[in-house]
Amino acid sequence: MKYVIGIDGGGTKSHMKIADLNGNIIAEAVKGPSNINSASEEDVKKVFKDLICEGIKVIGLQLNECSAICIGTAGADRAEDKVIIESMIRGAVGYKGKLIVVNDAEVALTGGIGKREGIIVISGTGSICYGRTEEGKSCRSGGWGHIIGDEGSGYDIGISAIKAALKSYDGRGEKTILENSILEYLDLKCHEDLINYIYRSGAGKKEIASITRVVNAAGEKGDAVSKRILEAAANELFLSVKAVVDKLDLGDRNIYLVTTGGAINNINYLYDEFKNKVNKFYPRVNILHMKNDSAFGAVIIARSEVN
Repeated sequence: MKYVIGIDGGGTKSHMKIADLNGNIIAEAVKGPSNINSASEEDVKKVFKDLICEGIKVIGLQLNECSAICIGTAGADRAEDKVIIESMIRGAVGYKGKLIVVNDAEVALTGGIGKREGIIVISGTGSICYGRTEEGKSCRSGGWGHIIGDEGSGYDIGISAIKAALKSYDGRGEKTILENSILEYLDLKCHEDLINYIYRSGAGKKEIASITRVVNAAGEKGDAVSKRILEAAANELFLSVKAVVDKLDLGDRNIYLVTTGGAINNINYLYDEFKNKVNKFYPRVNILHMKNDSAFGAVIIARSEVN
């Protein structure tokens, strides 16, 4: 029996789905990270090997019966990274068939909408906007990482909240309940402890991004500073959409826009502000939540390449 493999290669975990040529999922597996920007090449190669070998063992088929493999991972829109990933797959399991390597945003878009055309806004720990037309033209906006970009992301919201809390504490800014609620959330005794937490505790992007839940709670209580932080994040996400719409000339088309990520999908105020802004400027853009996951999106792309 012929089949296809779809892999969503993330920085935290890698999710694989195997489907027959009709799109029915017949096996899936989850392993560790496979983002070559945050893990060693040997580790990534092992993850791909373990995923594929475990999957074909479950379905009891041979690798040469696989019609196509699609992998979506960060950085795959750069030619040099694409070559590295392709060589990893072929070297790890000796696969000689059709291999498609795309950006992780593309498999998320395809899974979320059910086809390869449309726009996706990802706002989790980081952020990015990606769009693709029916003609196959694509572009992205954002996704530059937490130091020089990722505006509108969970990290962006979290770091803005910490800054606002310290300004409130110092008297340099408007008073906000974030001043004390962030200390409580992080289990710190005083504001000076934030120096150690940020610079020496080993807290990373995810920990800071988790502060979005504090901002969300404060906003629901009517905290004006928290609401402005979320409004600013929504505007940044809108600007990323505007950049993609303008580059792809999608302003007058009926298109779907899907959102994913813990920040935009779990904070109602952020989502509503973003949606209202997009619909005000682009009334023909239909906004929806993900229909399926990114691994399923990789399966759809693999099947489309076979057909």
